[in-house]
Amino acid sequence: MKKPLVKIKFFSAFFLFILLLFSCVKDVDLGQYEEIVLPPQASLDLIFFNLTSEDFTGEQNNRLRAADVTRLDFLDDDYIQNNLKSANLNFRFTNSFQREFVAVIKLLSEGNGVQHEILIPIPAGTTDSPAKVNYTDIINEDQINKIRRSIKMSVEITTHSGPFVDGELQLQSRGFFYFEF
Repeated sequence: MKKPLVKIKFFSAFFLFILLLFSCVKDVDLGQYEEIVLPPQASLDLIFFNLTSEDFTGEQNNRLRAADVTRLDFLDDDYIQNNLKSANLNFRFTNSFQREFVAVIKLLSEGNGVQHEILIPIPAGTTDSPAKVNYTDIINEDQINKIRRSIKMSVEITTHSGPFVDGELQLQSRGFFYFEF
């Protein structure tokens, strides 16, 4: 009684194997492998923060200031230096303070030389209705050496002097980098 059951299982498995073998590759043209193109791009988080009123110090010319510098070590890679063709730098601010800000973002060389500067005004908001800014800086192939010569990114946020009402200023940023193989 066990032999017919074993034969049925064997033939079922063999038939299934043959069916899978011929059905999976029937319509694949392996001669077109050179036409396969992978998108040569990378998306990386750059900088982000949540600032409160305590983060603003250093009053100068009736302006309060918050600043930071971040190294972008991935830009020091030979592959990126040789193959980077363009980049989009996206900055998203959410402001729930009842005051305006100005963001100055600089791409810096190792010696702190300014390679590229971005100025972004940020309107006032409220905790119930925060102001949102979505800004993208497009650096095309003609300008890409600005990125290649950079290794740091500085962000300086300024606002007028005076007392703060509760709130928060958030930044999320991302770089979209496009390469040529």
